[in-house]
Amino acid sequence: MSSAQKSGKKSLDVKSVSEQMRTLIADGHSDDAIAMVMAMLLEFQKSNTELVLKILRLERERAGHRSERMDPTQIALMLELAHATGSQAEDRAATEAEDQALEQERAELGEAAARRGVPRRRRPSRELERRVVMHRLEPEERLCPCCGEPMGEIGEDVSELVELVPAQFFVEEHHRVKYACGRCKETVVTAPGPEKLIEKGLPGPGLLAHLVVSKYQEHLPLNRLIDIYLRGGLETSSSTLCGWVAAVAREVEPIVERIWEKARASVELQTDGSGLKVLDRDDPQGIRRGTMWCYVGDRHQVVFRFAPDGCGANGPWKELEGRCGYVQADAANVFDRVYADKNENSQAVEVGCLAHARRKLRELADSDVRVAYPLKLLSQLYQVEDLADRRGLAPPERLELRKGRSAKIAERYHRWLVYTVHVETPASALAKACSYSLRHWAALTRFLSDGVLQLDNNLCEQQIRSLALGRRNYLFAGSDEGAHRAATLYSLMRTCALNRIDPFAYLVDVLRKLAGGWKQSRLDELLPENWQPVTT
Repeated sequence: MSSAQKSGKKSLDVKSVSEQMRTLIADGHSDDAIAMVMAMLLEFQKSNTELVLKILRLERERAGHRSERMDPTQIALMLELAHATGSQAEDRAATEAEDQALEQERAELGEAAARRGVPRRRRPSRELERRVVMHRLEPEERLCPCCGEPMGEIGEDVSELVELVPAQFFVEEHHRVKYACGRCKETVVTAPGPEKLIEKGLPGPGLLAHLVVSKYQEHLPLNRLIDIYLRGGLETSSSTLCGWVAAVAREVEPIVERIWEKARASVELQTDGSGLKVLDRDDPQGIRRGTMWCYVGDRHQVVFRFAPDGCGANGPWKELEGRCGYVQADAANVFDRVYADKNENSQAVEVGCLAHARRKLRELADSDVRVAYPLKLLSQLYQVEDLADRRGLAPPERLELRKGRSAKIAERYHRWLVYTVHVETPASALAKACSYSLRHWAALTRFLSDGVLQLDNNLCEQQIRSLALGRRNYLFAGSDEGAHRAATLYSLMRTCALNRIDPFAYLVDVLRKLAGGWKQSRLDELLPENWQPVTT
């Protein structure tokens, strides 16, 4: 590693860049050459601005100025540098033409939506319960100070306060009335009682739903919930709460299995994995690392599957066996056996993740200014997608937009990759970052052939973040069985989130229906994507 790279400064191999420029111009791609140079200049200007500001600050501290005030000349210098890295430089860059066009179209669409009064996406809210509190004067306070006669009411002034009542528990005492025939003395009938999810158990659907949402949506470990429930008047134990969680997981498992069936049959299936520690007495360290595999189907179904290890045989190889259609994942070798072009016994089509390709270049941004150009091109690809989203394009129209705009950007990106790998030594960090994109080019550009596909696997990674947040709090699963239960309940919580469903209201209703003997033939009605809130 060079001294410039070690110090975190921008570096530039002038000779290799010069050769690359000559090659581009000789091949008739002078616009690309200009765009590449301008992107690097912008990065240098940005870096110089940061360095100048740091020097100004250091000089000011060395001079002993402790005041927050700054000399006018320093302010003018900063404004001048900021302006140089802004519009003036951008106007000269060839790649800025595409940026400006995209930005203008996106802005126009945003203004049009505002004029139409399109509301911003908000989480559904419920009307708060209202409790009216009347404030009246005491009889002696109602006497007129002038004549001493009682004053009558002529109106009211109304103000509002929002109050909070901490979690409160109450016991529903169900009395089942018995009926008997007074004539024959033979028949006795008892009114039916409430349906219980746990036979002879105490928790109702609301308590069970709160427990599951608190742990798998709000990421609270059970020991904290025990303290919270105790403040509300309910004394319980960790083993009791574990039993309740297990009961809920057992009841909703058929729903999650149905979600998995739909995810496997989806057109687009994203997948990724993340580790989960599990207690294991047979392990020398007392703990073993398992894997939570996450699958997202058509952006509506989320399913977690736990495997006791990280190998593909217990993960995607087994879960995606026989899968027909797209599978989008990073380029980890564990997924190779799933794809048709890498395994003759498989039928899935590989879709790559541009976010992973971008990260490899972004890691070099502080050490090699040349990555400014490919990062700009990748940013433009995402701007095209944002434009399609703002227009509300269906997959066929989105594909046409990609062919007209994204294909040209991808071509310039590919050309830069080929030239860079040609002039760089294979062992360099930049060459390795470029080789990643070139090796997986067909998968990374699959989105140019189908408007259904996304550019990256980020949606799946977002679902795994929920698992990561919970993992920070409870640290590990108590057993493989507990990890499987967690996978089931995380699947339901994240599917509710993708379908913009309130998980608490959903679980209360679904658990009540399941306790009442809901028919398996009507299971699809309980899926989050089909569920309708109960209206009262």
